[in-house]
Formats: sequence, structure tokens, C-alpha cells
Amino acid sequence: MLMDCYAREDVFAQVPELAAEIDPVLSRLNVLLDDDELYHQVRADFGQRYQSMLVHGRHSTPVEVLLRMLILKHLYQWSCEVPHA
Repeated sequence: MLMDCYAREDVFAQVPELAAEIDPVLSRLNVLLDDDELYHQVRADFGQRYQSMLVHGRHSTPVEVLLRMLILKHLYQWSCEVPHA
């Protein structure tokens, strides 16, 4: 089942001294990614692949987390490939 989000928790409110150390680019992206219109568009795109996943099945990684992970992957040019030893 497609989950929307985890329960909100402001980690940096618990540890205020860490808030100043956050990358300013990530801070700005965090604000931009809180856009409801963008979120609903991304959720709809995820839901188009398998219509039944919107209401059935095990809980997914929430859409907002998937979106943020994809942004980080692109921003830092991370790959899903496993390096060979």
C-alpha cells in the first residue's frame, strides 16, 4: 500500500546546535519539497504503475521519503550499482 509520509518529527528541534551545520542546499530543498502540489503529482505518478498499490499490499516507503531519496541520489550523483571488490 502506498504510504504518504511518516509521522512528522522535527529532529533538529531536539538538537538545535546541529541545525546550523546542515548543508544550505539541503535546507532550501527541504522547503521546496514541502510543496503539496509537487507531492501530489509525484504520488500520482507512483500510483499509476500499479493501481492496486494505492490501497492494497504491504506499506511502502512513504512517497515523501522516496522523493527526497531520489533528489539526493541525483544531487550527489549516487548510483545503485554495487562496486565490485
